[in-house]
Amino acid sequence: MAITGTDSALYVDNPPLRGRGTLQAMVSQEKIWRFFQNSATEAFAGADARQNYILNRIQATSKARVPRVLNIGAGSGYLEERVLARGWESHSLDPDDSTVKRLVAKGVSARVGRIEKMPFADDMFDVVVVSEVLEHLSEEELSTGLSEIGRVLKRGGTVLGTVPHRENLSEQMVVCPHCGQVFHRWGHQRSFDEESLASRLSPLFRVELLKSKYFGSWKRLDWKGKLRAIAKWVLLAMQVHGCDETLVFLGKKI
Repeated sequence: MAITGTDSALYVDNPPLRGRGTLQAMVSQEKIWRFFQNSATEAFAGADARQNYILNRIQATSKARVPRVLNIGAGSGYLEERVLARGWESHSLDPDDSTVKRLVAKGVSARVGRIEKMPFADDMFDVVVVSEVLEHLSEEELSTGLSEIGRVLKRGGTVLGTVPHRENLSEQMVVCPHCGQVFHRWGHQRSFDEESLASRLSPLFRVELLKSKYFGSWKRLDWKGKLRAIAKWVLLAMQVHGCDETLVFLGKKI
């Protein structure tokens, strides 16, 4: 899929949103992260199924006896805590210092920083998890961030992550009632499909898994939600795609 132009570089199969203020707001995400990770952590409650899937994938694919796992973008800290509970080395990188302090207090080796310039040595980790992160990055941040993941991974190490599948970015745009600035409610800047994601990963990683999944948080769903989840799983098995899907990817450092 060809993507050209400054605005369209932020979108896949979505019409570009016009205006300098819109694009500027979309890349100013620190306040969004700080709010959800400290004041509204319940927003991450539905992510358990996705993160448990990631943990099981690490278990199945890592050859290290005690995997050294880095999670980029801590969220609620669920993944880091479960990594510790399994007896693995738990490391975290997040731009929010309050989140980092909370994780350190729980025994996680957490650092303040960003994906574009990670404060870690070369060839340090067996696994790097980057789940629901890449869609937040600008073009330059994405290119640099993927290179940094390759740098800190050990030879043959695993990058494992997720992004929303073919997200319609315009459906999640909101406006600030005070300043009038328009922005994506979660700070997303780009949408991925299988082709566009593979093209970004393949220069640095041997892609071994790239597929769409639906992560319904079964225990949290009412009966209507469970019926909807079953229908989505059946449709996905038939290669019929809809909304609320997630692209899962796994690659090995070349």
